[in-house]
Amino acid sequence: MKTARIARSAFKGLGRNKLRTFLMMIGIVIGIAAVTVVVSAGLGAQKRVMERVKKFGLESLMVFAGGGREMGPTSGQPVVTLKVDDAEALERNIRAIAGVAPFNRKGEGTVNYQGKSINTGIWGVTPSWAPVWDWYAAQGEFISEEDEAQMARVCVIAPTVQQELFGGANPVGEQVRIGNVLFEIKGIMQPRGTSPRGGDMDNRVYIPLSTFMRRVANVDYLTGIKVRLRSIKNMEQTVAAMQPLLRERHKLAPGEPDDFRIITPTEVRQVAAKIAGTFNIFLVLVAGISLIVGGFVITNIMLISVSERRGEIGLRKAVGARSRDIRLQFLLETMVVTLTGGVIGILLGFVGAAILRAVTQMPVSLSWEGAALGVVFSSLVGLIAGTQPAKRAATLQPVEALRA
Repeated sequence: MKTARIARSAFKGLGRNKLRTFLMMIGIVIGIAAVTVVVSAGLGAQKRVMERVKKFGLESLMVFAGGGREMGPTSGQPVVTLKVDDAEALERNIRAIAGVAPFNRKGEGTVNYQGKSINTGIWGVTPSWAPVWDWYAAQGEFISEEDEAQMARVCVIAPTVQQELFGGANPVGEQVRIGNVLFEIKGIMQPRGTSPRGGDMDNRVYIPLSTFMRRVANVDYLTGIKVRLRSIKNMEQTVAAMQPLLRERHKLAPGEPDDFRIITPTEVRQVAAKIAGTFNIFLVLVAGISLIVGGFVITNIMLISVSERRGEIGLRKAVGARSRDIRLQFLLETMVVTLTGGVIGILLGFVGAAILRAVTQMPVSLSWEGAALGVVFSSLVGLIAGTQPAKRAATLQPVEALRA
């Protein structure tokens, strides 16, 4: 029996029982649609990870107060090991450093304006913050050297704060109350989006570091120091030079652990990827379960089909069909079902991914990788699910099959 005739027989076998064919196909459609959504979400998450790393700065380092490996403070207790003098020493003694931006922050503070209020992050920064972060005021001005020297009561707000308190109007020159202190708004920051850890970088208020340390928080230590390098090639050498300098300044004895943490873009990427990967793992499990269930459904329905078509199989064998022809026919039937279901699943997956992006604002990237994986997975499911029914059909003896 020629391959073309076998293929025609396979299509006829599927066409004779459309409901059975639909039931076999629906599991694959759901599974491949889930796989497509997973791949699209995964690629989108990777894209967002790289965007967050770029926001951190590929040529940047971060020095945090306290030991360990986590970004930012590890507990609610203040860590007082990092000083403004440390930032100045780094910039003065390490040639690879292009600039430093020491900062302190209050995780959540209340900003009030004419009866409206917003809970936001309060950051004390120096004028070097803008060039080191490559993040400037979109309207008005950023904090100046004069503001820092005079402990001025001025602030620069981010777009979320502007929207919540002023409804998008230009608030430059207006006064807001932070705690019990009035501050004049000097400018509005450019929108920045989410941080590497997923926080809203547009929900912040920036005030001079000296004002923060003396008038607001009454502290003499820093939360951290952002360090911008002259070249990304100097990353490892700069870290190696920063560690002994800070250890010497903090009078740490040999063998004593660091009381600071140096975070590189690689670690930022790992943190962001870990956050994005949690959701992708869940989607992979859902897609995998759907495909497994779909494969079992196809196998069982095809086994039922073999039992119901014993007479047809026996007649074909009696007129000259070989066992491998019968095996090929049933494999083709399952492959047609799974590939057709795969194509439909890919299309539905793209639609689902687009809806997911529109409804949840999740990062989703539609690409050919999702379609390719859908075709590959549906083909594998078809081969695996169809093997046992095809084998059973091929081993039937003509006389016994016709007798049944």
